[in-house]
Amino acid sequence: MAASDIGLRTPAPIARWLAEKTRSERRIVVAIAAAVGVALLWLAIWQPLRADTEALRTTRDVNATALAAARKMTEEAAGLARTTTAPATVDSRTVLERTLNQHNLRGAVTQLDWQEGRAHVVFAAVSYEALIGLLEALQRDAGVRAIDATLTARVEPGTVRADLTLAR
Repeated sequence: MAASDIGLRTPAPIARWLAEKTRSERRIVVAIAAAVGVALLWLAIWQPLRADTEALRTTRDVNATALAAARKMTEEAAGLARTTTAPATVDSRTVLERTLNQHNLRGAVTQLDWQEGRAHVVFAAVSYEALIGLLEALQRDAGVRAIDATLTARVEPGTVRADLTLAR
């Protein structure tokens, strides 16, 4: 099958050069051209596809590991949510008084009012660390948390004036 039968046109200089060659030389030239074409296709298409496939496999493995870890954490969190018991229903007043005494802050309270199940507590001067410890203990032990807080820095380093509203 000649090149003209396929519909390919050979440039004139190449056609003249091939006309001067013997039939076996032309076959060698065609075989070399075919080998070069296959090598170019291999380099231009097959190698990038293979590299991308390997990169995708690696990414898939990393993502599968991350997904498995996330599922495990979700299951653990769901298990903890099922096993965590709600704080016993105890009187908020009792819990607040007990926690204030445990943290030696009862004397620092300048105002303590109860209204609609909420405590309004005012500290004229309290250590910031002690206040945070008190709030953490109230939240952890009884589910009582600050729903409104105004903290004002005082002249003494590390102390604040605290106006808190606490509720469950």
